[in-house]
Amino acid sequence: MKKKNFLKIKNDILNKRIDIILKKKIKNISRNKIQKIIKKKKVYVNNKIIKKPNTKIKLGDIILIKKIKTKLVYLPNKNIKLNKVYEDKNILIINKKNNIIVHPGSGNTQNTLMNTLMYYYPKTYQKVPRCGIIHRLDKNTTGLLIIAKDIKTYNKLINYMKNKKIFRSYITLVWGTIKNNGLINQPISRHKYQRKIMSINKNGKKSITHFQIIENFSFCTLLKINLETGRTHQIRVHMNYINHPIIGENIYTRKNIFKNFSIPYIIKKKILNFKRQALHAYSLKFIHPQKKNKIIINTYLPQDIWDLIFECRLWKNFNN
Repeated sequence: MKKKNFLKIKNDILNKRIDIILKKKIKNISRNKIQKIIKKKKVYVNNKIIKKPNTKIKLGDIILIKKIKTKLVYLPNKNIKLNKVYEDKNILIINKKNNIIVHPGSGNTQNTLMNTLMYYYPKTYQKVPRCGIIHRLDKNTTGLLIIAKDIKTYNKLINYMKNKKIFRSYITLVWGTIKNNGLINQPISRHKYQRKIMSINKNGKKSITHFQIIENFSFCTLLKINLETGRTHQIRVHMNYINHPIIGENIYTRKNIFKNFSIPYIIKKKILNFKRQALHAYSLKFIHPQKKNKIIINTYLPQDIWDLIFECRLWKNFNN
């Protein structure tokens, strides 16, 4: 994690060596690393470069460290409930709820699914990368996630993912009426300028999404989605590419999309209050890497998506 650090000297750290002060004030960095940073002339006191780690600092001095790298520290956290749908000695499968981040990052290092797995499965965290998490779901996408509990199972499941031996299916509500089942084969990469989002790019990674119609409504379509690949935001980017963005999605979808459809007020209000993409990972199919039996897990849709579907069906039946 790169960042600039500013520090103004107060009475509690007066008349001490600069390396000792910085070790006390900056988390996740060793004194030896601080001394190396000083010797590389990356530390300034009152806009002057400091070359010696034993330099004494005075009251009112302002210290600046330019672009240091600190290692993120992840701590166990028991606050997220693990909604288990399957577990044995090798594998855990959970049904992730909305508003849960899977992996820690610079913006959130403690309140994620991985932190919770660290708490409940400390031995796994010590021996298996990412505490055994095999794949990911976006923060506001609900549904099934696989966690390996030992390194042998982890390596086999990762290999399954690479070789498309884990079959994942999603349910989603998208804008507009889709008349035929289809396939989207468009490469995806990070956006050239907005690095937190993805985009279709001919030089991106191969990305394939299959979609199948479950039910049509006057202004939206209920779809089953199958993935051949697992790129970041893949379903959201692909559905937007064919002009059928996911209802509730707010990054890739035009803000004025309501203008394109005639929607009853009660449904429009419900969609406006729907604070996430209507996307749920409802099904997993794969061969158990140790037991060799077939694992098939399905889940019910979460209540918020069911409520949207219910309103759409009411309106559809009312107009038939």
